[in-house]
Amino acid sequence: MQSTHPLGYLAARYVKAVKDSAVLAGADRSDVVVVFGDSNTEGTNWFENGYDVRDKWVNRLAQHRTVINAGVGGNTSEQGRIRFQRDVLSKNPKVVIIMFGTNDAVLNADGQPKVTKAKFEENLRYFTDTLQARQSTVILMTTIPVIEGLDHYYARNNERLYGTYGGARMWHDSYNEIVRKVAREKNVLLVDNYQNITQLPNGISDETLVKSGLIDPSGTHFTPQGANVVYWGARMAVSAALW
Repeated sequence: MQSTHPLGYLAARYVKAVKDSAVLAGADRSDVVVVFGDSNTEGTNWFENGYDVRDKWVNRLAQHRTVINAGVGGNTSEQGRIRFQRDVLSKNPKVVIIMFGTNDAVLNADGQPKVTKAKFEENLRYFTDTLQARQSTVILMTTIPVIEGLDHYYARNNERLYGTYGGARMWHDSYNEIVRKVAREKNVLLVDNYQNITQLPNGISDETLVKSGLIDPSGTHFTPQGANVVYWGARMAVSAALW
């Protein structure tokens, strides 16, 4: 899930910083929502798939709130922690939506995840504790279900490595279980994208997920239809947070 941008990474980050400054200049803290995560927050697949940028879930949310997109494609929670001060805390947000896990769970050639479950949980707790200490409201999100097939997730990830865990979809959802656990224990709002997307009438399988039209051919990114599911979950959670 690497970040791509027609201007290149550094130029894209510069443009983003300028836009963030412009947005914050006209907002007080009570208006600011930061969304913090990876490519499913940044929306890096929108350009390569030719989707309308207005359909990104973050952009739709920004129609109703002052929203800063702090998503970076390819990021794990560990990489997010490095930029947490710059991209999140410095914005002095009222609400922060956090969605990591897709890249954390990727298994390297030695069968070890990019970020262990223990470290992933530690990072989520760090984000949550730090924000709550600053009186920011935290909303945690789970990641979407993986479409496994050889034309999807397994086209770029070794299927054999995931066999021990019942496949990539179950393995990724085990990271979601950590998100759910932290949300319960820290008493923060949860938008369970995985559960919202897998409530399909014919059960959960590669076939039903493909037919749903909610996940793009990569097997790990939203389509505009999938982004719509996330948008409504996020919108309701933010409304509840700011009630």
